[in-house]
Amino acid sequence: MDKINIGVDNYKVRSYQMDMLGRLTLTSIAGYLQESAGNHANRNGFGYLQMSESGLIWVLTRLKIIIHSYPVWGDELELNTWVVNREKFFSRRDFEIKSKNGDVIIAATTGWMLLDATHKRPRLVDNFPMNIQMYPDKLAVDQELTKLNGPKNIDNEAHYKVKYSDLDVVRHVNNIQYLRIILDTFAFEYRSRFHIKSFEINYLSEALINQDLKILTANKSNSNDYQHEIVRIDDGSIICRAESYWEKD
Repeated sequence: MDKINIGVDNYKVRSYQMDMLGRLTLTSIAGYLQESAGNHANRNGFGYLQMSESGLIWVLTRLKIIIHSYPVWGDELELNTWVVNREKFFSRRDFEIKSKNGDVIIAATTGWMLLDATHKRPRLVDNFPMNIQMYPDKLAVDQELTKLNGPKNIDNEAHYKVKYSDLDVVRHVNNIQYLRIILDTFAFEYRSRFHIKSFEINYLSEALINQDLKILTANKSNSNDYQHEIVRIDDGSIICRAESYWEKD
């Protein structure tokens, strides 16, 4: 198999991927990232099917998306993705989404952990062959993904019960669904006047079918910057923490 160091995929914004203002939704952007990460890994021999044969799975642990300009219905996009590095239990993968004229309109970075599929225990990424070039100096987002703090002074609490449509092939809530769950806690009036500029999330645990969750949100210093935390109600486990930054339309 020929190795492809930088993965390239093309997407066209579809009508069902837009919000009510005609912009590509954050969850659709995250879907592009997930699809292209899988495509690139599959083409190079360390994708989902190849890893499952070895009893291993990739788990997304951290994600940050920065939106410089929103694509709209019908826009043709090019997504580039590459592996930045791997160290011990983690590997970093970055992304750029470009407009038809070549401008970078969306940038993202992700952190991935390799787990034993049966016991869900971390495995050393260094021990698994990934014979492609890595790009430690090519950063789509010029910062390291860090541990996020949880909200302290809670401004809003919402509840959610995990549904069948939230689940993926690993039978837990897919990482993209957490973005939707968090965003849906914002009021219609706010969403009508503000848009996401950046979104960062740490995935800490998993949620399963029929589990009850609470979503906690705090505003940081009366700004358009918010902290979020999703907690499993029955045992208090923190499922994920996130930060969202909004700009006025």
